[in-house]
Amino acid sequence: MTWLISDEARKHRAFREVWVAYLLGGLYLLLGLYTEISEQNYSVLYDAQQKWNFVQQNIYSYGATLTAFLLAVGLPRLVCCEREYRTDDLVGTAALGRLCTWRAKTAFTVLYCAVVVFIIGAASLLVNGGAFGFEGALSSVAGCVYFADTALPPMSNLAYCAIQYGFLFLGALYFAGFILIVAALTRRTALSLFLCGGSYLLFFAYSAVGPQLPEFLRVPIDALYRFGFGGYLLQESYSWVFPYLWSDVWKPVLLGIGMILLEFFIFLQIWRRKAKA
Repeated sequence: MTWLISDEARKHRAFREVWVAYLLGGLYLLLGLYTEISEQNYSVLYDAQQKWNFVQQNIYSYGATLTAFLLAVGLPRLVCCEREYRTDDLVGTAALGRLCTWRAKTAFTVLYCAVVVFIIGAASLLVNGGAFGFEGALSSVAGCVYFADTALPPMSNLAYCAIQYGFLFLGALYFAGFILIVAALTRRTALSLFLCGGSYLLFFAYSAVGPQLPEFLRVPIDALYRFGFGGYLLQESYSWVFPYLWSDVWKPVLLGIGMILLEFFIFLQIWRRKAKA
């Protein structure tokens, strides 16, 4: 199994658009970090908790969009390459070839999501936290961007920021499952990239202008946003009802895990049927 995952990684590194995405993503991350530090300046005007609140907002300001970009560009060809390179028939010659290939692609997808989120999270925490010397990093969190101050999680500021990137990882897997399904259905890299990237941009646009929409449009779109990958990537699905209690966070987490497992199962069924077609 390990060598199959390594083979998927090797194919991934051979895709030209992936290296373009890495370059653009790296520049976007540097720009985001520079902008955050320049705007906030982490001066003496802010106390330690306010500085950590700025760090918490990094996921919304650039972390989610950068993650979605790297997934939308990096994953579609992973599913479509056998079809586009006309090697899909060769995969089916082995007794469990299609199933093993599905496992390898799924495992690589999980690892890819983990690496993307880890790099973004580590860079954000090291650069932004280092800008003010990690002041108050081990102090109990006194304010959260997404939850009410009356029911804060019993953890330090640094631990809560790490948990937020865990939430981002869950959203990344949710979006990745959607990408795998779309790519398996279309079997076209460019079309999959357009559909998946466009879907995230629509959700991102809704997060900005949603409250201004008429109610007959806002209610169904808001449900799709909050229970879909868009809300999970942008962290808004982890607090469903006012006052956004931390004690209820297990509900959206459980839903997200269930949806991810369902997506991977649907991907398997489509993969098998398309391979036989």
